[in-house]
Amino acid sequence: MKSIGETIRNLRRERDITQESLASMLGVTSQSVSQWENGRTLPDISLLAPLAHIFDVSADVILGIDIDSKQTQIDALYEEAYAVAASGEHVRAIALADAALTKFPSSYKLMDFYANEIWLYNDQCDEAVIEMQKERALSYLERIIGECTDYEIRNNSLIMACLWYHDLGRNVDAERIAATQEGIHFTYGELMGKITRGRRQFEYLRDETVGQFSCSMVYLMDALLASEDDDGTPMYSDTEKLAMNEMRLAMFDLMFPDGDYLFHAQFAAEAHRQTAILYAKQDNREQTISHLAKAADFAMQFDRTEEDDAHTSPAAKGMIAGGVWLHDGHNYAHGLLMRLKEEPTLTALADDAAFTGILEMLEKYAK
Repeated sequence: MKSIGETIRNLRRERDITQESLASMLGVTSQSVSQWENGRTLPDISLLAPLAHIFDVSADVILGIDIDSKQTQIDALYEEAYAVAASGEHVRAIALADAALTKFPSSYKLMDFYANEIWLYNDQCDEAVIEMQKERALSYLERIIGECTDYEIRNNSLIMACLWYHDLGRNVDAERIAATQEGIHFTYGELMGKITRGRRQFEYLRDETVGQFSCSMVYLMDALLASEDDDGTPMYSDTEKLAMNEMRLAMFDLMFPDGDYLFHAQFAAEAHRQTAILYAKQDNREQTISHLAKAADFAMQFDRTEEDDAHTSPAAKGMIAGGVWLHDGHNYAHGLLMRLKEEPTLTALADDAAFTGILEMLEKYAK
């Protein structure tokens, strides 16, 4: 690895800058620059930023850090932690991310992963460190929002921070974060779809179409159905919720006419579960069982999804499913099984052969 002095000399010569000129720019003597380049002394740390600005490189380059090698190491550590988290070992994944950040404390990619794990799974950690981990994770999110220029990382952290502050009752902070989105009329995907052409344009528009569809049919719809009036009265009756869920399921069928739900099968499974419970409240046993069976089918479809599975349905054509994430070390079939067993509206079905058959099927598939 080159010394700092060698790097300064090479950068200076590449840009045809004399020692005297560089010294003048930095407010030091030409003898100081000569001593750096000869390896006798090192520049003061306060000069790293001006040197990086003059040579139009990062401070890492001045320090002789191999950027490509550094990023390769970060990516490897991230992939290791991600794989552990995907298997359901979230406490271990948090520890791996923590260790990785000790080595690479300025990696926004690792900060974002650490914060995401803490937000979702901090309750699995030792109580003695939970609060410390929360504060550290939130400080990472604030840093990413203030400094990071990577759209995906910054946007994910912005959403996470806003929702997390809300959960903590820190609404002033939540609104401050939300306000950073004020005036944005196009998403990144929409803009890229407008300024690119060919396959890149197709992929941006396809991903944006499916992404916005999922957001509308899953997260926004769930929030809408749970919304209340100012006096706490539900905005929708159970009958209206049932109609909305049936509409949601019909929309899923339109989006994936080939039946290739893949990653999105988890959302269809949850919509069928919700619909079944609403039918159970109406004592409509036939529809309740029908939707529970479909929920189980979609749960197992989700668990069977492979990382490189690709959609064939028109709107999602060629879109890769990605890996299936395990929560708490269990698959989706296990989670659905637990929810059905604990659902009070389904107790009347305890002796129903069709219902017990669905539970037995899930038990065989659950892990």
